[in-house]
Order: sequence, then structure tokens, then C-alpha cells
Amino acid sequence: MTEGFPIRVIHTGEQFNFAAHWHEEVELVVVNGERARIGVNNEVYELVQGDVLLIKPGDVHCFLPGTEYLTIILFRLEWVTGNVAADPESHDLRELFHKTTMIPSLICNEKNLDRYIKAISEEEKRQQPGYRWLMVARLYDLIVHLLRTKEPTTEPCASKETCNGAKRFEFLESVCEYLEEHYAEPVKLDHVAEHIKFSKFHVCKLFKETKGVTLMEYLNHFRIIKSEWALLFSQTSILDIAIGHGFNNVNSYNRLFKKYNGCTPSEFRKKHQTHITKYEG
Repeated sequence: MTEGFPIRVIHTGEQFNFAAHWHEEVELVVVNGERARIGVNNEVYELVQGDVLLIKPGDVHCFLPGTEYLTIILFRLEWVTGNVAADPESHDLRELFHKTTMIPSLICNEKNLDRYIKAISEEEKRQQPGYRWLMVARLYDLIVHLLRTKEPTTEPCASKETCNGAKRFEFLESVCEYLEEHYAEPVKLDHVAEHIKFSKFHVCKLFKETKGVTLMEYLNHFRIIKSEWALLFSQTSILDIAIGHGFNNVNSYNRLFKKYNGCTPSEFRKKHQTHITKYEG
């Protein structure tokens, strides 16, 4: 993000792959190409042209092979809303951004969301005098329109801390850094608890509350995502990839891979590797 400015617009190309990461900004992803595959926590969203994915702050996400031509708008919510976010009347706003949401292209068209997204993108491209003020104004328009587009929900925020607490990000950062560094090893809950100086009970409870999945579910999905890169950009055997990414045997690797991708590792490699000639990241 540019210092002092709460919005960043990114336009991607024909192939856009990006490894698992997370941040404090809201991320709004618009699919301009034919399709996109975006992993968020333990779920893979298969999107088509016109779909919008609203990724909440703190959710670990990645862009998988088969993703093309996106418009991505990142914004730091508290910079835009200021003190409004602390007002009791802002419950709907917190509710809107407290979980990742996919908005199908049909609804986007019906509600004319594309109008507001294009307005932000065009201002960023032209950069005429006062464009930053106008981008913020258009972002207000978009947020209000999203509030009026989203279906009402009775699901409450898990807690005040889960919705807007900085401690959640500190906890996530510490745990995720450890898992990313040691995912190829036989990670035990004891090791994670010792690393962040929490009891095993609190590690399990806080991680599940924050991410919506267990720590081991998250770890195994992260291993699967990392293994996809090895399948695409190396000739290493399926067995060696499984062992090298923290799985005890190829059977458990195949089972989990099919759970997240709908195909076996060998089928995934055959399908995608023919379209890739060079690894650039």
C-alpha cells in the first residue's frame, strides 16, 4: 500500500499464480478472464468471468494455476471508515467483512457492482488531479452497494476480538510463520504450542475460532498447495513429493489432494503442466 493512501488496484495478466499469504487489508477480486482458482483457508473457489470474491482480513489465500485476468482492489478498512467502525451502528459493516464471500456474476450484473469497481479502476489508471479523493469516494459507494447487495445473515461475529482485534493477527502471524517454515516436517501440536508460548488447548481453540478450521486441517491444505508447485515445475516422483511435503505415505497424500482439487496429483500434473514452460516465481 502507498503510505497514507488506503487503496491499491492491481491488474493481472493471462496467468496469475501467487503463493499462500495473508494481510490486514480487505481484498476484492474481480474475475475478468474465463476463470480463476483461489484457495482461501481450506477451501478452493472455482470462479468464472464476472464473479467477485471478497476476502476478509486475515484469511490465508493463494492464486492457483488456471487463474487469469483479475482486477484486485485492496483497502485497509479502518483507514476508510475512521471512527465509524467503532460505532454501534456499524454492525452491518463488520458483518459484511467478517468472512470471505463469493458474489456470483449474476448478482453482480443485477446489482450493477461492475460500475463501482470500474470507476475505482479508471481513476487509478488516469490519475487526474484529485484522483485519490475520488477513488476513496467511489470506494464508499462500492462498500454501501455491497452492504445493500449482501443477503441478511443471522450469523453473529464470533467475538469482538475476532472481528477487529490486532491480537488475532499477531497470533495468526506467529502460528502461520512456524507452519510455513516446518510444513515439510512431522509437525506436532506440542511444537506449535511451545513456539508461541500457549497451551495446546488455547492453540487449538484460538486457531479454530480465528480460521474456522483446525490447525492440522490448515497445515495439510498448505502442504497440498505447496506440493502443487512441485508437481508443475519439477519432474520429481509423486512419492517423493508426498514425503517431501510432510505426508507419511502417498495414499494419504493422494486422498487429501483429491479432496481439495477433485483429481489425483498425477491427473493434476498432466492437466496443467503442458501449459507451463517456465517457472518465474
